[in-house]
Amino acid sequence: MIAEPSLPIANALRKFLDGWAEVQVVTYVDEAVQLVRARAPEVLIAAVSDAFDGEILAPQVRKQAPETAIILTYPPSEVERAPERARQAGVEGFMVGPLKQHHVLAMVQAVTRLNGLAAQLRGLQAKFAELKSVPAKPGVRIKVSPVGLNAPDEAFFKKYMLLEVKRSKRYQYPVALMLVSLDKLGESLGESAPEFQRAAIRSEALEGLSVLLRDIDVAMPFAEDKYLLFLPHTPLKGCTVVAGRVVERLRKLDSFQNGTVSVGVASFDPSVNPKEQVSFGGLVREATEALKKAQAAGGNRFSAPELPAPPKKKKDRISMG
Repeated sequence: MIAEPSLPIANALRKFLDGWAEVQVVTYVDEAVQLVRARAPEVLIAAVSDAFDGEILAPQVRKQAPETAIILTYPPSEVERAPERARQAGVEGFMVGPLKQHHVLAMVQAVTRLNGLAAQLRGLQAKFAELKSVPAKPGVRIKVSPVGLNAPDEAFFKKYMLLEVKRSKRYQYPVALMLVSLDKLGESLGESAPEFQRAAIRSEALEGLSVLLRDIDVAMPFAEDKYLLFLPHTPLKGCTVVAGRVVERLRKLDSFQNGTVSVGVASFDPSVNPKEQVSFGGLVREATEALKKAQAAGGNRFSAPELPAPPKKKKDRISMG
């Protein structure tokens, strides 16, 4: 669905998506809400302008259709404020005009894929929650694959985060990344534990992480008993707050009382150091090194770079004479 009062822009967007998706155009907020209630679209592209307030429409659509991905479009004059405004609106994506076809298609495909992966993860969580309630029979070992993504989905997540890092440099907003580890999960359970129990703990941990994150954040299984959390529009200070909550929540899992939780934090903030070179791979390496420090310190903690010192206030200079 395209919510856009300008017919030339709406027609251009329709043309961009022609042949790729069924497109419906609305020009009023009330009309959009009514149509969403009747038939929820997979993706909503809503304008934010003097003639149409997509930021007002977004929470109404979220209430009616929680699984609809929302993309807000801003005029060129809002290029600096658009990232923060989109973050506050809690939408999946944003674009700043002038809109180009390849940008529109890439954004729509990305949020559509993310929605599909989120549904897949919810299904896995429900499946393992069901398995967790089944008592293990003596001498019977149930084979269950660990919670994870297949190769194409994992590649997509990494590509999405790589693009988000590039966007952070272009639009000058901070991003943060965390690597979370359930330390020595196998040892804490013991060799006699059924295999599905370990898989169920992984799923329970992933569900606990999703509760702590916003809609725009991404959480994915990264390696054995590890998770990668990507937080766009998040400065280092905010990320450390979330990291502390992650440790506290996961260490209290009923099925993981004997293990420890460690978190490594990495961050990029162009407002602090605009000349800093950043890449997704570099953030992962930085988070990995921080994770090792947290584990070496005994676990049940996070390790993060030091917060930058606040800029010194210049003293007022008074000239007399």
